[in-house]
Amino acid sequence: MPADSLHENRLHGSLTFPFQHYTMATAPDRIFVPCHWHDETEIVLMKQGQVELLLDGNRHILSAGDIAFINSQQLHQYSSISSAVLYYAYVFSLDALRFQNDDVTMSSLIAPLCSHELGFPAILPPECSCFHEVYSLIGKIIFSSEKKEEYYQLSAKAYLYEIICQLARNGLLRQQSTTYKQSDLCRRVLLYIQEHYNERITIAEISRNLCMSPNYFSAWFSQNFKKTFTDFLVHYRIEKAGTLLTSSDISVTQAALQTGFENISYFIKKFKEITGSTPAQFRKNHTSSI
Repeated sequence: MPADSLHENRLHGSLTFPFQHYTMATAPDRIFVPCHWHDETEIVLMKQGQVELLLDGNRHILSAGDIAFINSQQLHQYSSISSAVLYYAYVFSLDALRFQNDDVTMSSLIAPLCSHELGFPAILPPECSCFHEVYSLIGKIIFSSEKKEEYYQLSAKAYLYEIICQLARNGLLRQQSTTYKQSDLCRRVLLYIQEHYNERITIAEISRNLCMSPNYFSAWFSQNFKKTFTDFLVHYRIEKAGTLLTSSDISVTQAALQTGFENISYFIKKFKEITGSTPAQFRKNHTSSI
């Protein structure tokens, strides 16, 4: 197995300011961000539609107005499950919030967050007394970052400190258990898929590789990934095919064959079902990104 190809190594923001916001929208295609993890923390603010968030084996349905937190090194995946989805994701390094000199705030909050002793809540309950304040602060971070206002970097850090303060006051920064990261077994399965998705993979083969019975593996996979193994594999292959179509001049047939599909008609059918577009339409929609 490679080091860990699920680890997203891309730089979020810059070396001097490791903070980055992303605007995710379905138009013209649906959203599918396959399982991955990164060292940074991520805050998600839903604005429209619904998204399925798979977070360390737990399935969350995020709707307009919801707030979610992805802790450092947590495996997570996004799939839009409605039309016209819009959400913001703000990714930042907790280490960049450290103070040069130690004080009570550093020792009781920032350092434990950086070392994973404390963690953010997966979902911020709407009934929480600080919900509207946190929602407003996230909105201010996004607005300031998009507008690139003077010293927006300082205001972003100030807003993040205030979010941490609000969560701490309401007892929402929780002690992390040793299982806060996805199990090694889940990582092994995903790495196997990454290495062999362009080949014929059977449940019998992968379950044997993991020393499980086929029936046990199927039940285990559905419980941890909230999809059957076959459905997950098809989604993963379609995501890879989409990348090929938008980053090269490869034909639709070649994209299908190179991502493990043997039946081209089936590939086109599943591609449209998952992305909302045919492969040709998908490529046309993304020609500007090639």
